[in-house]
This record gives sequence, structure tokens and C-alpha cells, in this order.
Amino acid sequence: MDLNINNESLPIVVFVISILLYSTIGFIQSALSSVTRETIYVWKSEGRNRAEKLESLLRRFDQCHSAFSILKAVALALSVVATNILLNKESGQTDWGITYTLLATAATLLGLGIVETIIRTCVGTRGPLIASWLSGFTTFVGILLSPLTRSQERIIEIGSTTTEEETTVTNNSDGIVMHLDDEGEPLEEHEVRMIRGVFQLDKTVAREIMIPRVDMTCAEVSTSLDQVANIMLSSGHSKIPVYKDELDHIEGIAHSMDILRFMSDPSNLGATNITRFLRPVLYVPESKTLEDLLTEFQEKRMQMAIVVDEYGGVSGLATVEDLVEEIVGELHDEFDRGDPKIRKISESEYLMDAGTDIDDVSQIINVSFEGDGFDTIGGFVLHQLGKIPSAGDKVEYQDIHIEILSTTGRRVRSLRIRKTVGST
Repeated sequence: MDLNINNESLPIVVFVISILLYSTIGFIQSALSSVTRETIYVWKSEGRNRAEKLESLLRRFDQCHSAFSILKAVALALSVVATNILLNKESGQTDWGITYTLLATAATLLGLGIVETIIRTCVGTRGPLIASWLSGFTTFVGILLSPLTRSQERIIEIGSTTTEEETTVTNNSDGIVMHLDDEGEPLEEHEVRMIRGVFQLDKTVAREIMIPRVDMTCAEVSTSLDQVANIMLSSGHSKIPVYKDELDHIEGIAHSMDILRFMSDPSNLGATNITRFLRPVLYVPESKTLEDLLTEFQEKRMQMAIVVDEYGGVSGLATVEDLVEEIVGELHDEFDRGDPKIRKISESEYLMDAGTDIDDVSQIINVSFEGDGFDTIGGFVLHQLGKIPSAGDKVEYQDIHIEILSTTGRRVRSLRIRKTVGST
């Protein structure tokens, strides 16, 4: 069998090899990137033998990822060069002009982009399983190219200052993989959630965390100081908006400390005018990101903002506490009342507050809710019903059954969700 390769076919051979190499590396990287601490936790709880291999991969993620990135860069460079040579030959050019160079680069990047999209689709949810199968090969490549990866790390570290206990967060398109530099141990689950929450601040908007208009605790401007104080005590809120005539006309924000300080003086007990205690209102649009909202809270030293829609009407209110909860999860104090928003009755049944975020519901019951115009599970039910809801109304969607348990006026209050037995 003749294995000789002439000069005419060499660029084609190089191109094919580089594409195969790039595709293989992309396949492995896509699988690696899907490995998270949550996956390992689930695998361990299920008693899977390969859980330890996944944990080992997570500890060596940086080394393996850097090694494959180097190989990927080499494959990309080879494919660009090979494409350039082929284009020049086809056109009869003897030298590489800038036009052909740019054309070759663009064509190669477009083709590889399509290849990478196909690869990610193929990997899908099987990423962790594929990564566990390839753990031996992945570790071998990481060790083999460790001299190059260490050199790369030294170059990156030039000009930057690091501490001995610096926590590195590697953010990639398939998910977030986190570990500690000093020991290489994965972060705890609650730490992972907090870091993810921080990363989501520039992607989440005020409308997604606000207390809806219908749930706002407010006082009319003619309300007496005693009544305002009672509203604060009964609701557990230390700050409430005060409006005139209707909720779209917010006059200011009443603070409990201002009122209590004033009422502590016996000579002021007969005072009834609330307007003298009102602080300025911070208005923000529904589309304001939490990152910008946090910055504005800090700059203006305020803890509450009134959220308005595109027409200037009041949509709801957002507080520093709501923003912090987006990072660390639900916070409860001695004034919080009621049941949690989600109660698990069995493996396939849940009781939920209709105001529960649709993304949280999707994650818990592993169902993707299609459609726009709603942020909560209650909004989704209204969207599906297409009518004013009543207790007992039911919605069937994919493999779940939703029943409305209670309503208030035109609003859904609580729901029961059942998943079909055996569904995943």
C-alpha cells in the first residue's frame, strides 16, 4: 500500500487532520465543561462508580483545559494555513495576498463554528458520562503537555498579583466550573450557587426580583403616624412607600426609624402629618440590571427602589434584600411569615406559591416552560388558561399536571404540581 503523499495532496491531508483534531478536542472540552460539583454530588448519591473519576477531573480541570486549548490552537492554525494554500492554488496565485488570507481565515472559522455547534448538540446531557469514559486519556494529555501549560500559566501571571488563597473561577460557555487554587478542592454547593448568583447580576433585571404592585405594602398620604406605624408592625417592613390618591403617584418612602424617633417624644404624639418624614423615591425601569441597581443603591445610599414600566406606571418595588437573596438565596428573619414558596409533598408532587420564579420551578421539576410574557409559575398558568383563573382549574403541560388551589380576585395564589410517574 502506497502511503507516499505528494506536495499537491499535502494541504488537503493537513486540512483533514486539523479538522479531525479540532473536532475531537472540541468534543472532549464540551464534555469536560459539563462536569460540575452538582453532577458529582448526584452521581455519588446514586452510587455511581465513575463519580470519583469525575471528581478527579474537576480537580485537574485547569491543567486539562489548558492542554486541550493548546492543541486546539495548533489545529486551528494548521487548518487556516491549509485552507489558504488551497485557495491560492485554485486561484492560480503564487503568493498569499491579504484578501485570500482573510477569506481563508473567515471560511475556516465559520466552518469550525458550525462543527463546534454540532459537537455540543451531540454531547448534550451526556457530557459527564462521556467525560468519565475519557478521564484516562484526558489525564494523560494533561500530564504530557504539562510543561507547555505551566509555561502558559507563567506568562499569564506576569504583571498580575495573586494571593496564596486566591479562588479561581473558570467561566465557560457550557457552565461554570469552580475550584480552589491552593488545594484544588471543589467549592461547596452553597458557595457555587453564590458565585453563580454574582455572575448573573448583569443578566437579571429588576422586573425579575421585584415585589409585584399587587403585593406592595403601602400607605396613603393622609394616613396618620399611628396607622403607618401599625402597618409597619403588622407587615414587618421597616420602609413603605406612601402614595397620593393612587399607587402611581408615590410621594416618598416612610422609614420606621424616622417615625419612631419622632413619636418617642411625648409632645409629638398628637402629630398626624406623614409627609414631613418622607424620604426621596428612587425610580428604576423594569429593564435595569441588578448589577446597575446595586451600584445605584450604593451611590445614593438607598435600600428601596420603585420599579416602573415603559409607560411610567408603578410595576412593583425592589429592595437591597431582594437583590442579596438573588445571590445567597432566601433570607428569613423573625418577621417573615408563612410557608416556603415550594413544598415537596412527594417525589412527584409539589405545592407552590404562584409567585415562584418560573426558572426555579423549571430547575426543580426538570421541565422547560416555553413562551414569553411571564416570570412566575402563576403567570405561566394564566398564559395557558387564557381566562380569569378559578380554584380547581387545571393545566396539563408536557408530563406535568397543574391544579389551581386558591385565588384572590383575578390572581392565582397557590398551585399543586404533579409529575407523571416515571418521567424524568
